[in-house]
Amino acid sequence: MTGEKVFVEGIKPNNDNSFLRAAIKDVFLKSTNNLEWLSRGDVVLLKPALNSDNPYPSTTHPLAISVILDILSNEGADVLLGDQSGLGHVVQDTIGVIRGHTRDNFIKSGMGTDEDQNFISFESKGWNEGFIHHRSDHTPSWPNGFYVTKCVEKADHIINLPRLSTHSQAGVTLGFKNMVGILRDDSRMDFHANGPFNNFIKREARGSTLKSVDDGSGTFIEKIVEISDSIKEKLRVTLFVATKAQATFGPNQSEVKFGKLEIAKAKIVNLNPEMVFASTDPVSVESFAFALMKDIRSNLPPLSKIFSSLILSSNEIVNQVDKIPVREQTFIRHAIDIGLGNMPDQIITNNIPTIIRERLERYLKET
Repeated sequence: MTGEKVFVEGIKPNNDNSFLRAAIKDVFLKSTNNLEWLSRGDVVLLKPALNSDNPYPSTTHPLAISVILDILSNEGADVLLGDQSGLGHVVQDTIGVIRGHTRDNFIKSGMGTDEDQNFISFESKGWNEGFIHHRSDHTPSWPNGFYVTKCVEKADHIINLPRLSTHSQAGVTLGFKNMVGILRDDSRMDFHANGPFNNFIKREARGSTLKSVDDGSGTFIEKIVEISDSIKEKLRVTLFVATKAQATFGPNQSEVKFGKLEIAKAKIVNLNPEMVFASTDPVSVESFAFALMKDIRSNLPPLSKIFSSLILSSNEIVNQVDKIPVREQTFIRHAIDIGLGNMPDQIITNNIPTIIRERLERYLKET
């Protein structure tokens, strides 16, 4: 894939969702060339970020889902919306679901209602019945492969709808990290075992038969990126709605909760202008999202950055978000290496101030 474009629409912050709706529709249609790949009756899987029951920006903006679902449905598509929340909220093993339901999180987060018939909790399809094995020459960090929801097999097209956020383990949670939600829980345990703070993950899997074995490869980020190999032939676009961003901690709105007490809360930044951006190339749009996160974090209040750095001082991955150029980030470099896409050739902006556009372009050009 070469010559990929990222389409970016700026929206002046306001309380009228009609402007945001219009921007989502415009960017979605431009980035997909007016749905040139869609035929009536095609099955389209929308993959939101629904790690928890926290509202946006910890999860995908609800308008991203409703606008795109309406567009596709009106074109005659059979639209599925699906995810499986993180191990802190949903745990499944060979016996069944130990605790939690992704549908409950879908409703509580504000992403949808109990009336939404399109939504699928991946865990509800069963351990063996609901997942398929994937392994290829482009997944070297997974020597035994990994398991993904069968909804990937059922879909003719996949649309990725991440949120813009930092992540206490992976540094950021953008487009590639969003695909963790298609994994079966044993595969989730496998990649987390290579990452920082894995003791928290093992604690979240308590009461299950899930195992955590570090293979010593140190390929935490690489494993995350390689999940997208399982969907690359069907992924049509990755689209972000970024009116807000979590600029520290993440993926949830706080690291630890004791009742109503929240410790290490994510710093939420309101973007001005708000942005909707998308690309058919997952590397191009991930690169732009990285540049935007760098820009946002460069303007954080000093105390927010210091507090986050102190709490996460043992995780060098987090520090690398600010220190390493976008094209050298492991997410980007490895994705290019395994053929998932390329750095963007064009950033096509509308209603983005020149000074902001130039800063973002500098981040993308840094070496």
